[in-house]
Formats: sequence, C-alpha cells, structure tokens
Amino acid sequence: MSILATARYRPIISKMVMFRGLPRWSYKSFIFSAPIWLEGLILQESAGDPKATRYEPHQDRATRLDSPFDPDLTDHDDGMREDDKSYGLMQIMGYNLRNLTGTPRGTSMDFQWAFDPEINILIGTRLLRLELDATGQNVQVALARYNGGPSGNQKEPLRTQPYVDRIFLGARRVSADL
Repeated sequence: MSILATARYRPIISKMVMFRGLPRWSYKSFIFSAPIWLEGLILQESAGDPKATRYEPHQDRATRLDSPFDPDLTDHDDGMREDDKSYGLMQIMGYNLRNLTGTPRGTSMDFQWAFDPEINILIGTRLLRLELDATGQNVQVALARYNGGPSGNQKEPLRTQPYVDRIFLGARRVSADL
C-alpha cells in the first residue's frame, strides 16, 4: 500500500507524460522514468495537495518588467486572482497559467480552476515541455528553469540546484513507494 499522497495521481501523471513525451532522467547514477521524476516534482511542489498555493511577494513588485500588464494590485496577495502566486499540484505561477491558456495580458483571471489535478498537470507538463525544448531535452536544467526561470539556470552550477536535488530525493521516494 502506497504511503505517498501523490500516489493517487499516478494515472494522470502517466497519461500526461505520454501526451507530452517527457524523457527519462539520468542523475547521480540513477535513471528515473518520466512518471517517477514528475511525481517527485509534484511531491516537492505541493506534497500532493491539489489546493496548495504559495504567494511570491518578491515577484509582486511595481518595479518588475511585467507590472504594467499585471492586472492585480502590487505588493498585495489578491487571493485567487493573484498572478504572482503558484497554484495546485505543480505550483504553476498565475502569470504562467494566463500565458499558457492564451489569456490576454492585463486581463484579470480567477485561478480556482487550476486546482483540478488533471488540468494542473496538463498545464504544468506543457511548461516542462517548453523548458525541455529550450534546454535540448536536459531534464536537470529544465527542472531548474521550472523552479527559477531561465536566469541563472542555463548551465552548471545551476542557481536552483538545491531544488533539483530535492526533486531527485522525491523521485527516490516515489521509486521506493512503487
């Protein structure tokens, strides 16, 4: 019997991995299938809580380049309309949810729908697919960019290397739970 809260999402994870064509990940002498490392990412991001949120006040500043297009108030958590908050199992930032769904910049959006596990994993794997394409299918760098954007995550040493290492540990936990 599984002990991980993420185990109940394995059918969705497997379906999205196939749909997006996510690759295996070789890291620290281990090889993880895509469903295992993706579940490790979900474990790291939300611990399997589909309603998880995290406000990112450091990104919600009037001095940011995207601030003229950000429809919510700066320096304030605007609840389910906050662009600078991450949502759901894969903790996708509101501005990424807006961009990946084709919603025009500057349009206010209620992000409650991002708590649906299938929708969240569908959009999160789309973001991962874009990062993999940008990095020549390098899973380690794509994971670093998923967490911290491309800045500082182009080559080793990666700015968000500790995040990648936590996903590695999560993937090992998933492997042990199967």
